[in-house]
Amino acid sequence: MAITNNGMERDAARRLFFLLGRRFRLDIQQAVALKPYVIAIAARQGMWVAKAYRSFAAAWRQAWLLSALRRAGFLAAPALAPIGSGGVVEAGGSYWLLMEYVKDGRPLSLADGRAAAAGLSLLRRYHAATAFIVRTERAAGALPRLHLYEKWRRRYDEFCRHLPLIETIMEKEDILFVQRWARDCLATCAEHAAELAAEPVAIIHGDVAPHNFLCSAGHLWLIDYDAAAMASPGLDYWQYANRLLPHIGWSYSALARFAPLRQWLEKRWFLHALLFPADIFREWRPAVERRRRLAIDREKRERFVRRLCAMLK
Repeated sequence: MAITNNGMERDAARRLFFLLGRRFRLDIQQAVALKPYVIAIAARQGMWVAKAYRSFAAAWRQAWLLSALRRAGFLAAPALAPIGSGGVVEAGGSYWLLMEYVKDGRPLSLADGRAAAAGLSLLRRYHAATAFIVRTERAAGALPRLHLYEKWRRRYDEFCRHLPLIETIMEKEDILFVQRWARDCLATCAEHAAELAAEPVAIIHGDVAPHNFLCSAGHLWLIDYDAAAMASPGLDYWQYANRLLPHIGWSYSALARFAPLRQWLEKRWFLHALLFPADIFREWRPAVERRRRLAIDREKRERFVRRLCAMLK
């Protein structure tokens, strides 16, 4: 079994395997670490992903959400193995979930227009299910609430604290562009806060990256609900649009061709959010770690910014 080189993680995984075999009769044949504390398990009974959490409460929230999605008819989330306390197993000081493994899953390609549209369609189904869950299940109140503008401030402050590192991967003009528009968004977010706060709430996914949409055998799955929170579904669509824009040349017209985005593009808070350089604040740290240049197509992006600013006047 290829598990991990981390001693503590390896010990926790071995305790988990012992428990799964002895108490739940799972005949494990192979285990491979996908990332820290996430392990793919091949057993005689099927294939699973084991994921560890630091607290029972965090693991329970994930177990509850996966089960609630199934009860609401959203079957594009991995099924939870019916073991332990509500699906949670304690082993090696961690709290584990055992979830269905999506075999041969390929990440969604946002460069493919049809695939990008399919991702948006799946998000719409997900939000319909979570809006129902919020109305019908009291446990939804245990999920955290996402405060967008506070998150922006934290991301901006972190970016500024690490400027010496960032200057090794970004051009000075690009850094100034990012800082200018981030400061402008932070200075004007109060103008849009009431509109955003008035939005109906559902359970957002919170991390709609392409690698969390898996294509397998003609089906599209949505995985990894660790960032799930109570908020307007528009925040998922904003994040999705932010990830999509580089693939469509930062074109507002191309973005508006995606039908599920049109209702959001009519909202001023959503247009304002698209001005915030969330992509750079998300990507600079991995770029530093990999010593990879992080560039901005400033001409296209400035044209996009000018159009949004004109719409917000």
